[in-house]
This record gives sequence, C-alpha cells and structure tokens, in this order.
Amino acid sequence: MSSLSPLHTGIKLFVSIVSDTHIDCKHPVPALPKFRLRAAAKDAEKAVPAMDAFITVGDTTSRGSEKNWQMVSQALKNRHPAEKMIFTVGNHDLWNDGGFDPALQNFLRYSEAITGAKREKPYFTEIINGYHFVFLGGDSDAGCEAQISDEQMNWFSDEMRKAGESGKPIFVFCHQSLNGRHGLPRTWDREERPDRAPDEGGIGARSDEVAAVLKKYKNVFYFSGHSHMGLGGENLFKKEGYSSFENEDGVWLINLPSLACGNHHGEERAMGIGVILEVYDDRVVIRPRNTTTNRWVKNVAINNGKPYLESIIE
Repeated sequence: MSSLSPLHTGIKLFVSIVSDTHIDCKHPVPALPKFRLRAAAKDAEKAVPAMDAFITVGDTTSRGSEKNWQMVSQALKNRHPAEKMIFTVGNHDLWNDGGFDPALQNFLRYSEAITGAKREKPYFTEIINGYHFVFLGGDSDAGCEAQISDEQMNWFSDEMRKAGESGKPIFVFCHQSLNGRHGLPRTWDREERPDRAPDEGGIGARSDEVAAVLKKYKNVFYFSGHSHMGLGGENLFKKEGYSSFENEDGVWLINLPSLACGNHHGEERAMGIGVILEVYDDRVVIRPRNTTTNRWVKNVAINNGKPYLESIIE
C-alpha cells in the first residue's frame, strides 16, 4: 500500500477519477464490479488531505436500470470518498430495456439520491474550489456515441467561456474521447479491424466542434473513458503513435482504463486503475493509481520519463 497524499505541498484541489465500472446485476459475477467501485471509494477515503471530489467518467452501470443503480448505491453505502461525488453519464447508463427516457431519468434520480446533487440534464458544471468542471453527456439516444444537441453545444461554448474568464485550469469530462484519439478506431475493441469507420469509438458527429471549443482556452484537460484501453504512455506512443495522455494544441486529452472490465491494448491492462488529479498554483499533476491495491502505477512512463503527467500552468 502506498499513501494517498499529494506529490507536492500547497495543493489547491485533490480529486480521484475512475471510469467504466459497469455495475451490472446480470454480470457473471455481479459482486466484482461492485467490489471495484467500493474499493476505489475506500481508497479515496484514505487521502490526506481529504479528497475534494470523487468522479466517475461514465458507464457507472452496464445498463441504466433501477436494479443496476441500486447496486451502485449499495456499493457506495456508508462510503465518503470526497466532499463531492459526481457521475458523468455514459452510453451504457443511457441504455435500458424501457428506452432512453427511463434510463436518463434513472441516471438523474440516482445521481441525486447517491451524491445529493440535483441534475436537470445529463450535462452540467460544478465549480470546486474555484475550478470549473464541465460535464458533457448524450441527451438523446445515439448508440455508442454521445448525441450532443445544438442546445448542449451552445451551453458548452458558454460554460467554457465562463471557465476561461476564471484564468484557472479547466477540467472537461465526457465518457467518449474525441474521434480518432488514443488510437481510435484501432483501439475500440480487442480485435483490430481495418474496416472500422474513422469516428468509431469516439464522441461522434460533433467531435470537431467540441475540439474547437476546447482549443480556444489554455490549460484545458479533457477526461474520457469508453474504449476500455489499458494505460499507455510515452513508450506506447513511440511504438504505435497513441497513448492514454495526448496533447493536442495545448489541450491535454486523458483516457482512463475501465475500472472493472477487462482492458485491451496499452501497456498496463490491470483492472482497478484510475487517476488522481492534483492542482497547485503553478501546475497540474495527474497520477495513475491502482485503487484496488492502493498503489501508484509506476511501470508506465507517462510524460518526460515520469510515471505521471505534470503540466505547468500557462
């Protein structure tokens, strides 16, 4: 076990982030994803100082049913991982035998029941310690993609403008990555197929628009999951041309492995891996951590030969 404490002194923001827990009452071993999520919450509880937020980047459930959300609630019962708990909506959270609308209502209702925060829509902003956290999510049925409406795009542009005016780093969360990043579409499944469409596995039709908004501002960090790609760093980038941490025109794109499903591609494919976000006056640090074993992941060189990203604030 390695202590969950900041890399430097003077921390302003401390956040635990995981993705793709896929809580599922029909899982071959339903207790396994529940165990992974509960373990991640317990790991965050041990942080000194206390975590400001505990965030899932979508697909908290494998199907957004009442039973699955009840299992999420059970997994987090009596757990207090952070001052705030936040769920990003994923495509699996919006799938339900009853259709999109009941699944969305389950997401909104259980998000409030579990975290205490009322959400009106699957996209929203949280301001934590003065830092803007902007969450995107599909607002109509689009299969695996994030169907982002005109209304949501306009809202996103406006929220990013407000966040940019703060002069502080901006943190954006969307279950799906931008199209073609992190090795997509190659890395969309265990089996690589040359006939995959260029946008397969990504956010979908509005990827270029979302990217254009992100690139208007400095110190932007975009977190995604969805592909279940294992953790990859500089060595993978040199060999294959992609990684879990990619910088594009000053925007950092961070793709998380699945916490509780098997991962593929990447250098480290273990389950239980999330990242810890640390924000200081002059830099942002993002460190991969195995939240099941309570240890930092040190076998993958993320940036400048270090097992973590350290980005100086411009």
